[in-house]
Amino acid sequence: MITANQSSVRPVSSPAASPSNKYMYLFLAMSFGTCYGIASLFMFFPDFIVPITGELHLMHPLAIVALYSPSIAGLITCYLMGGKDALKGMFLKLVPRKKDLFWIPVIIGISIVFASSMHFGSLLFGIPVPDLTYSVPEMIWLGIVNLFKETGLIGGLFGWIGFLLPFLQGKLKNNVTSGLITGFLFGLWVLPGYLISSFGTSTTYIYYVVQLMAFIVFQSYIFNATRGTLLFYLLAFWLVATGSQIDLYYFNPQVQIMQFFFFVTSAIIIHIVFKRKKVDTTLQTFPAYVLDAK
Repeated sequence: MITANQSSVRPVSSPAASPSNKYMYLFLAMSFGTCYGIASLFMFFPDFIVPITGELHLMHPLAIVALYSPSIAGLITCYLMGGKDALKGMFLKLVPRKKDLFWIPVIIGISIVFASSMHFGSLLFGIPVPDLTYSVPEMIWLGIVNLFKETGLIGGLFGWIGFLLPFLQGKLKNNVTSGLITGFLFGLWVLPGYLISSFGTSTTYIYYVVQLMAFIVFQSYIFNATRGTLLFYLLAFWLVATGSQIDLYYFNPQVQIMQFFFFVTSAIIIHIVFKRKKVDTTLQTFPAYVLDAK
């Protein structure tokens, strides 16, 4: 098990050393209540709701409300805990510090390695891959389009990563455990998407959950090293979600397994590199990290 570098990982001082768990429960209640509530209407009362709203799909207004519920809940909780200053600080975390800009090409590079690993890994293990029919400019354009199609990116940004991860880090004093719990709850939240047949997915739910857990643990190192910059999570999630959209590989259970091991390996490597290079991975805690957004 990877553990945080205790010599360099320490909680940021906070106006409220240990905020009440009621804020976390409020966030979870709003996020799960909205998502599961909307999903329940379509699962248990389809004859009533579908004639009124139409079939549920990813771009349906109610689906978008559900997908954005974690970010809405995160921003509401942020305001309740720290007022306007905390809310302003949360949005400022979308802007990286000048000295952290090098992470942009690093994340792009990791994402290229990731996509290449999924494509050639599929070929190696005999997993079918799509025919490569897109030109590089077409791939770039489809990638940009995918940024807008992946509504869950921004929908969960201010909730799972902006609020819950740093809140748990403040409580547990460990980025790995906090990342695992955040990923698990994120995965539990997406469960209705696997139960509603109109969404249609070729992936396996349990694999998706462990993927999220491994990915968020990996991202937690970058999050802490960059003092909670949210842009890098957004960039990384978007890029790793784009490979299958530009037909580099199929997003299926076999590829999910490869992705899980890629993220675990990445987390181990970044942990070792950070430890050897003595990178400052001070735990970013909520609400301290948004109140200190500079």
